[in-house]
Amino acid sequence: MGPPFGGQAMKESFSKLPAEKREKIVRACLLEFGAREYGKAALDRIVESAGISKGGLYEYISSKEELYLYIVELSYSRLYEHLQGNLDEAGAALPSDILERFALVSRAAVDFYVEHPEMIGIIANSSRIDDASISGKARSIFDSHFDAIFEGAGARGLAFPKARLVELLKWMSVKTRSDFLAAMASGRDIPTVVSGYIDERDFLLAVLGKGIYAEAAP
Repeated sequence: MGPPFGGQAMKESFSKLPAEKREKIVRACLLEFGAREYGKAALDRIVESAGISKGGLYEYISSKEELYLYIVELSYSRLYEHLQGNLDEAGAALPSDILERFALVSRAAVDFYVEHPEMIGIIANSSRIDDASISGKARSIFDSHFDAIFEGAGARGLAFPKARLVELLKWMSVKTRSDFLAAMASGRDIPTVVSGYIDERDFLLAVLGKGIYAEAAP
């Protein structure tokens, strides 16, 4: 799957912070951006949670947008590392078949969603931003990671261009994780939420693999 992606740029002073303080700021950002869409997230709540001043925060960032994109990139990178770690642990490789690859990756992703609800909140909310400029930049981060996972998938036997099918799988990924987040927010128990996610994913993959007709039309 290749190496993890590098993070979005931050001021050099941020990277020089002691690890504990840096992680405290990151954690406050994850909680704020994970719980609220970009437009409703507030730097005031972030600095309060991190135990720093707003002026102190601006020693490390140039803008709210820069900070947000850094957190979006961080969330995708950690998801990406989780998927790679699962493959390494199992001694497995990504299947060449594009649907089998999506099934494997999406199943590993759901465990990450359960373990890191704030990050799935950020990932899901990044597709619902009113500001076209920020939305486009967040989408670019998603595209980069998603495309890297599927760049080695085979194209033999596909009835449609692989690039268009990958775009369809992106739509499926956005839909299923948004449904997953909504189900988690409803208060259902985790096994039920995970089961519903898998059932929906399997249905969509079955439709893609077999089509909607039980037999060919005469």
